[in-house]
Amino acid sequence: MDNWFTSVPLAHQLLKEPYKLTIVGTLRANKREIPPAILDIKERLIGSSMFCYDKQSTIVSYKPKHNKNVLLLSTTHGNGTIAPSGKPDIIEFYNSTKGAVDTFDQMCSGMSCSRKTQRWPLCYFYGMLNMAIINSYVIYVHNNVKQGKKPASRRCFTKDVSVKMTEPWLRKRREMPTLRRCLKRKIAEVLNETPISDTPGPSRTQKAFVITKSVE
Repeated sequence: MDNWFTSVPLAHQLLKEPYKLTIVGTLRANKREIPPAILDIKERLIGSSMFCYDKQSTIVSYKPKHNKNVLLLSTTHGNGTIAPSGKPDIIEFYNSTKGAVDTFDQMCSGMSCSRKTQRWPLCYFYGMLNMAIINSYVIYVHNNVKQGKKPASRRCFTKDVSVKMTEPWLRKRREMPTLRRCLKRKIAEVLNETPISDTPGPSRTQKAFVITKSVE
């Protein structure tokens, strides 16, 4: 997990129902829940580690070089073991798995549904859509490979899902009597259907009224 999101309260919350998830992520040094003792690295040797525990999580402070403090939080590891490389097991585990987060971010930015907006709820919604489509594609590929089928490309999968999600609304909107003809034709083109011909309604006859004024 990236240090933008990682925090002790979040880690404890994810351990509860209905999530039951463990995490390993980097921590920012300005988090209030970090003990001051592991933030002071002036007197520590290069390559040294310091651990802090509670009942549910472990925080490790690793000094790889002068004036650099690497902080990680883990609810997966319950002890402060050191790997043969001299680094804590938590850091070794994080380094071996952190590439997945970078790949996920690249996939989100490489084929994104986001649009320029100044409304932060809409920006948040775009991010949720990007993540949802990637997660669904991973499940789709896994199921197809398991069944011995060749999965479609991500572009084709995304296009197919977007059409199926918007099709009910497109059909409903096309039936609106006040919708412009050009939009109806465009919707029919997206749905690969023949445009609905507009049947002219009954013509209204205009009546002329003559106002007369009687003079006595």
